[in-house]
Amino acid sequence: MEIILTDPAWPYTRAKTAVLTAAASVIREEGPRAATLKNIASRAGITEPAIFRHFDGVDGLFEGLFSVYERIHARFEEAYRAEGKGLARLRAAVASIVDSLAASGDFAYLVLNARQVFREYAELKDKIAERDMADHKSVLGCVEEGVKAGEIRGDVDPASIAVALSGGINSIVALWIETGFAFDLKQICLDRWDDVERLVATKVGPKQRESKDSAAAKARFAAIFSMKPARPSKASKATRASKAKAKAAGKKGAAAPAKKAAAKSAVKTPAVKAAKSKAPKAKPASPKKPAAKPAASKKK
Repeated sequence: MEIILTDPAWPYTRAKTAVLTAAASVIREEGPRAATLKNIASRAGITEPAIFRHFDGVDGLFEGLFSVYERIHARFEEAYRAEGKGLARLRAAVASIVDSLAASGDFAYLVLNARQVFREYAELKDKIAERDMADHKSVLGCVEEGVKAGEIRGDVDPASIAVALSGGINSIVALWIETGFAFDLKQICLDRWDDVERLVATKVGPKQRESKDSAAAKARFAAIFSMKPARPSKASKATRASKAKAKAAGKKGAAAPAKKAAAKSAVKTPAVKAAKSKAPKAKPASPKKPAAKPAASKKK
């Protein structure tokens, strides 16, 4: 994965990284609740006990995933420290963030859906909220610089512009993840950025004027909305099939004891007992007499 290759201080071994990548893949395809040791081990091609050599169970795994989230998010914070001010700084920061997400693969889902993925861990949720607020302040700072410089519209609340810009990028990233990374995230975001600047900028620069490639860019952007969500991998299909089979077997196995219990309780109910006592007892059938033997013919 590119995000790992470009991180010189990546803290995990290749084996640990493989487990974390498998966990991120399971979560992206089936949700956080599917991130069981069994599912992750199956996706990573190892046994469940092997996971304990690297992490302290599921909680340890989620701590590892959160550290990946933090490392990627640290790149976002660094991106806003780029040279320049206002719209130029915001443009450079967004480009850098998109590059980081495009290189993150399955981990991009963790970044975009961190509140949902780590919702069971209150301490981590607080850290995520702090980072989200820091992101908003960084975008807002760029917008306010642009307004002050007269390059970004001042007739709209800067906070509203900041939210709209962040939301627009996030929606494209979400669609990219949902379709199984089916399109070039960098290209689509680049196509759209000029239009975003048209909405917020006070002047339309040379880069923002209608270009020869605008029709092609619009066609690329329209095409991604016709894409279907990515199909789950064979591994996830097999996991769901085995769960459904086990569930059906459990219901079938429980049906017989339940049926016997119902029959047993029905015999002991007062109504049934009363009905049995009132019912006339059948008389035993009298034994049949043996058929008479034919008389022996007399000899003449």
